[in-house]
Amino acid sequence: MTPPIRVTQADVFTTRPFAGNPAAAVLEADRLDEAVLPRIADEMRVAGTAFVSAPRGADADWRLRMFTPTREVAYSGHTALCATHALVEAGRVPGAHVAYETPAGPLRVDVERGEGAALMWLEPPAPALTAGEERLDEILSALGLPAAGLAAWARPAVTPDQDLLLPLRDLATLRALQPDMRRLAALRSAARARGVCCVSRETVEPASSTHCRFFAPHYGLPEDIVTGSVHSPMAVWLLEAGALDTRRGRAVFTAEQGDGIGRPGRLRIEVIAAADRTPRVRVGGHAVTVRSGNLRA
Repeated sequence: MTPPIRVTQADVFTTRPFAGNPAAAVLEADRLDEAVLPRIADEMRVAGTAFVSAPRGADADWRLRMFTPTREVAYSGHTALCATHALVEAGRVPGAHVAYETPAGPLRVDVERGEGAALMWLEPPAPALTAGEERLDEILSALGLPAAGLAAWARPAVTPDQDLLLPLRDLATLRALQPDMRRLAALRSAARARGVCCVSRETVEPASSTHCRFFAPHYGLPEDIVTGSVHSPMAVWLLEAGALDTRRGRAVFTAEQGDGIGRPGRLRIEVIAAADRTPRVRVGGHAVTVRSGNLRA
């Protein structure tokens, strides 16, 4: 009898069920036809579905592919953490890290085990930011964001994933956003760009440093719950704006996302800065399994 293909659904960037960002992981993806992967991702109806298979090269433990409900993406932080969580639960991560080969290149996830859920750390390649885009007024209008809602603590910037980072004045301004999703999707598609991330330095919990909302309607994510991939460039952005204290060469902070849609997520961000090199950024989080079963495809 052919062994079943197991699928795990977990909530990521949280330690409790029904919070954070849901994702799914399929660990026996070698046994699936290529054409069925996007159909499974659509069927799962979570922001990210990971497919884990044997690596093609000798430098990785696993091959990792990631999909939103509508398309394959080169990198998704919470989806990669879901895959790692599923591997850890299955006893397939014997050491303190796992190395993936992905469409975006090598990806390493460090695993800190202790009491309770493991803390998993992503360290994607150091991101380089570029200046904000020219059609900013149109994007602000599509977001329902008046120009006065922009803050002066940083300049708008674009990440390597073509996400637009916008500094907002306060939490109230962030919460008040009501984007025109159809218009925003058209603008971002025309620019061949991904999402828009609006960031407030005023937070829900006093110990946190940022609170954000992320919109990518043309990727099947009208508002993403927690966006791991945007927080690495966001940390560099904050550093360049002078918003992080790295006098000792290192800053660690908590980032918030998802509270406004009833699924609060919390990320741990570590920035290691040095005057003579590009800063290193690690993005950490926990995950908790909420559902597991067999996949028929």
